[in-house]
Amino acid sequence: MKPYTYLIKHRPSGKVYYGYRSANKVEPHEDLWKQYFTSSPKVQQLIEETGADSFDVEIRRIFETKEQASSWETRVLHRCRVLEDDRWINQNVAGYIVPTEESRKKISDYHKDKPKTNEHKRKISESQKGSKRPWSAQNLPKDTSGENNGMFGKKHSNETKAKIGALMSERIKGDNNPMRKVEWTEERRKSMGDRARGTKWTQEAIKARAEKLRGQKRQKLHCQHCNRDIAVGWYHRHGDRCQSRT
Repeated sequence: MKPYTYLIKHRPSGKVYYGYRSANKVEPHEDLWKQYFTSSPKVQQLIEETGADSFDVEIRRIFETKEQASSWETRVLHRCRVLEDDRWINQNVAGYIVPTEESRKKISDYHKDKPKTNEHKRKISESQKGSKRPWSAQNLPKDTSGENNGMFGKKHSNETKAKIGALMSERIKGDNNPMRKVEWTEERRKSMGDRARGTKWTQEAIKARAEKLRGQKRQKLHCQHCNRDIAVGWYHRHGDRCQSRT
């Protein structure tokens, strides 16, 4: 008999399932939900909980070959974004298993803190070569300036900026700060001084900096020793280090 695709809906939960059947020995209308109740364990579980009468069943298309039915099922499931929609009962698309939150956690816990061998790294590298994923290196534009940039014409919201700032601050806090491990020898200090000494700002740079800072109200702190309001960026020279301190 001819293979077919079908759609079933579980009315109490609103869950849906799309599949194909090719091993039927009778006509599709005599097969679906009379002899065949899908191969999905989740569908079988729902049948046990609420009964077969709690489903709406529909035969969608009839095909000449198994390959046609299988290809059409894959096409429909990709188009419906089954991997991103919790309504779907389908657990795999063309053999690709749809991971659940529970399975993701199990995989993560299994691989956590396990070092990868050179052979494992080589296999991962080989599997990624020639990848057709949109974010793979060969699919990214060579020139990311102007309109080729993914953020062209867009702006981060203040909330996003705050999140990025907090994340970066957390990453370099305490012992994670790369400058904490730097040894400030006299040679290093002299080298930095020699590079900075004699550096002059161009008129264009001075003008650009002035335009950027104009109208901004910088936060200030009051120094009790010199009785002045000092910008936060310069306050490290005041307080307990103020020259007016007696």
